[in-house]
Amino acid sequence: MIKKGGLNFFDHFAPFLMVIPALVCILAVHIYPSVRSVFMAFFDINLTRVARPFIGFGNFTEALKNPVVLRVLFNTFLWAVLSVFFGGFFALFVAQQLNKSFRGRALFRTLFLAPWVTPPIVVSMVWRQIFSRDFSPVSGLLMRIGLISKPINFLGDTNMYLGLISIPMIFLIVINIWSMFPFCMVMFLAAIQTVPLEMYEAARVDGASKLQVFWKITFPMLIPVIQTTVLMQSIWQFNSFNLSYLVTHGGPLNSTELLSVTVYNAAYSGFRYGYAAALSVIMLCIVAIPAAYSIINSLRGEKKSV
Repeated sequence: MIKKGGLNFFDHFAPFLMVIPALVCILAVHIYPSVRSVFMAFFDINLTRVARPFIGFGNFTEALKNPVVLRVLFNTFLWAVLSVFFGGFFALFVAQQLNKSFRGRALFRTLFLAPWVTPPIVVSMVWRQIFSRDFSPVSGLLMRIGLISKPINFLGDTNMYLGLISIPMIFLIVINIWSMFPFCMVMFLAAIQTVPLEMYEAARVDGASKLQVFWKITFPMLIPVIQTTVLMQSIWQFNSFNLSYLVTHGGPLNSTELLSVTVYNAAYSGFRYGYAAALSVIMLCIVAIPAAYSIINSLRGEKKSV
């Protein structure tokens, strides 16, 4: 009886015991730093002095009144929206093509994953060379065929177009789309392959065109995957750091600087940890909005299904 009771006790609590290591790691790596950052945001913490006075919402007020921060916040929204929109559209197109049967399909599927698995530092070095002012092969080709008379300053042009976006930001978004679209492509391709072939065959029998088949069959079946992918990419792109810092260092004149780079500069260049923590909390609040919306929709869907 004792043995049986012991087994019952272990069977009951085994799942909880097994998740304890993961919970400890999450607590140490994610929960504690996040709570600590929120706490630090209300203090004037500067590594150049010992005093750390409580200033309430002073850091937040300073950040939201700073025109540079507001510009960087706009850059971040623009970066996330354009990257996710065009990257998702391109990924869906490529996924559609790679779902077709043709010779060398496996090779192309592998090649299209290269941008995703390439380390960010390597991506940054290669694209900085491609879009460099003096040694760009793009400028050299355009000059050779007579389309331009002098090299294009891809990453150093300070002019703003429509008052919204600069040439360096446009090309930085292009680099980002090239780097991020393979993940979306894999998600979409996996979803496309789950669509029953009988639905396509029935549509062809009814005389539906390829465009009608896509909009009436493929796209509706992809909506759950598209929603999940867009949510994840929106959060990741809003928190993006690598390309903005490694390719342009946020320049010229903050035209390509993202909020994560501003946080990094405030903490590790300006040594203003309290101010950097306030910026991080602002990022957290913005990112929490789509995440909360997605969770609420998922809960509503579960209630309807029940």
